[in-house]
Amino acid sequence: MLDLTRAFASFPVLETERLTLRAATPDDAVDMFRIMGDPQVTRYFGQLPMTSLDAAAKRIEGFALAFAEQSGVRWAISARADGRLIGSCGYWRLLKEHLRAEVGYELAPAWWGRGVMPEALEAVLRFGFADMGMHSVEAQIHPANSGSRRVLEKLGFVQEGHFRENFYDPVEQGFTDTALFSLLRAAWAARAGAGSGGR
Repeated sequence: MLDLTRAFASFPVLETERLTLRAATPDDAVDMFRIMGDPQVTRYFGQLPMTSLDAAAKRIEGFALAFAEQSGVRWAISARADGRLIGSCGYWRLLKEHLRAEVGYELAPAWWGRGVMPEALEAVLRFGFADMGMHSVEAQIHPANSGSRRVLEKLGFVQEGHFRENFYDPVEQGFTDTALFSLLRAAWAARAGAGSGGR
């Protein structure tokens, strides 16, 4: 069983070279709305673009509630230069008895193609495996989402399944397929060890 008492004692702030991953606050609602109201962002997100600032505020409240209930943890991704929210990422659908969770993420289009999401998820995966004690992490994406696929493969995820028409997509207004990716703790540890050692 996944014991999150210590890992979730207080919200974990994660730092990378360019980013601070922190708790989302009500002050982030405007930036959240700007991101989640962009059709480019929600194209493969499984939901229509946000249409109100209130929806963004409620999403942020949902992040806080999930953390308090130990049912998930979602970080606000902010640029260290100015602290503004540029996206979010984190774990949801925690299967505590199986030491497994699903990872999800989104990023403002202005930051696409700059290696931001792999940088953020490296820190998130480290926290998941080392601090939360997870055995595996999964990600489910639209098969046509090539950008997300590249991010996952760069981080060592392997596609393990393909579900046919298992998801009703309100953007496409029809059933779509899902590609299932997974990363095991052992594979992450081997990759992390290879990355930190010399040749």
